[in-house]
Amino acid sequence: MNTPSLSSKEFEKTLDIFRDDSSTGELRSEALPSNEVRRRRPAWVVPTFLLVTTLLSMTWAGIVAWSPTSILLQASEEGSLFVVRQHFLANWYGGLVFALSLTAILGAHELGHYFATRWYKIPSTLPLFIPFPVSPTGTCGAVIMMDGGQADRKQIFDIGIAGPLAGLVFAIPIAIAGLLTGTPPTTTSNSIQFGQPLIVQVLNAAVHGEGSVRFDWIANSAMNPMLMAAWVGFLVTGLNMVPVSQLDGGHVIFGLLGKRSLFVAWLAYAGAAGFVIYSGYRYGQPDFVIMLLLIPLMGIGHPPSKNDNVSLGLGRSLLGWVSLSIPFLCIPLRPIMLLG
Repeated sequence: MNTPSLSSKEFEKTLDIFRDDSSTGELRSEALPSNEVRRRRPAWVVPTFLLVTTLLSMTWAGIVAWSPTSILLQASEEGSLFVVRQHFLANWYGGLVFALSLTAILGAHELGHYFATRWYKIPSTLPLFIPFPVSPTGTCGAVIMMDGGQADRKQIFDIGIAGPLAGLVFAIPIAIAGLLTGTPPTTTSNSIQFGQPLIVQVLNAAVHGEGSVRFDWIANSAMNPMLMAAWVGFLVTGLNMVPVSQLDGGHVIFGLLGKRSLFVAWLAYAGAAGFVIYSGYRYGQPDFVIMLLLIPLMGIGHPPSKNDNVSLGLGRSLLGWVSLSIPFLCIPLRPIMLLG
């Protein structure tokens, strides 16, 4: 979901490079060859392939009630694929609803980034979805790559914040629809519980009023496709808005503070590390540890922009500071609990 900012030379080393075509005014893709002959491929080939495979992966996750490993282990123990066939026949429609709902949320997020880069004429890739069929969600999200060295501080801010806001525009109504009308899947697995973020608890109270029940945890057997898609969308949005590195929140805090954002980034990273250590000690399940290890590889701070001295103005500044509340609204204190 983040929008990694690459230098011009680094950007040209990515799989697909987008360049302005002076004859058409459009962006075209160039594949870097192993020899010195450049071979062209349409810019949409790799993104489309990843989108289709991720759709299939997410549909599979919905079919098996977001518990793929449990279903596959059960099939292995029984020596038969009957349980897989049973889930497919019962849940294929729900799996498709989940996949399309989540694609709408993640796609809106990435297209928010993409259209912002096009507006400012910053070279970028199309959204690249990441399939992950053995995960409960079927995906690791999506990403675009951009040549951030050509963007100034205000443009970096706009590109960074456009994605989360666009994603929330879709995630909130999908969550409400899930709270009102969703039907849980048919499953023999009840191995995962999903902790609900504050935003879902608030929406549940608003939708059901005084009759609402406590909404801290939902088992995978009780979670419905649209609510699950919104849950994933909220989680991904919240994680991306943590103000470190080149996450969306890193772009936002860099836009707000410029070089001074490094202090906030280190503070946020230290807080995240403390949370991961605590959750590992308290629950024996250190959430987000992989993300915590990957962030230093990108750099804790944000790279400089084309012009760090550009002012955001009052409106953008207010929006930026308010947007930093998104992680607290969208990340559950304990996202997933594995049941024995």
